[in-house]
Amino acid sequence: MYRDYNAFSALVINTLLEMIRRTRGSLVTFNPKKIAVLAGIDAHPVILTLVRDVVERLREKGLVSVYGKSKHGIKYAVHRGSPLWTLAKEGYTVSPSNLLDLENVLIRARAKS
Repeated sequence: MYRDYNAFSALVINTLLEMIRRTRGSLVTFNPKKIAVLAGIDAHPVILTLVRDVVERLREKGLVSVYGKSKHGIKYAVHRGSPLWTLAKEGYTVSPSNLLDLENVLIRARAKS
């Protein structure tokens, strides 16, 4: 599982999408450990670094924002206006094979929101 970075990334993104689907508000906050626990991944520091790397790549694309920083780490947030929110509410899931196609889907989601 951890040897295939695309499969790992898809698991992290799908967990994040599921968190957004289940929320009732307009903001979801999380940290890498929360994603790991919900995904059923071991919460070892090395694994949490990989989770953080996936979330940081999403942040660089403007899908996730930094909500706060403390001595316990970084807390991230997804707002209702994010294209990731639109994808989650539409029931979109990511598989390792369509992870590369995520860019095209995000462009369409940005156009909708």
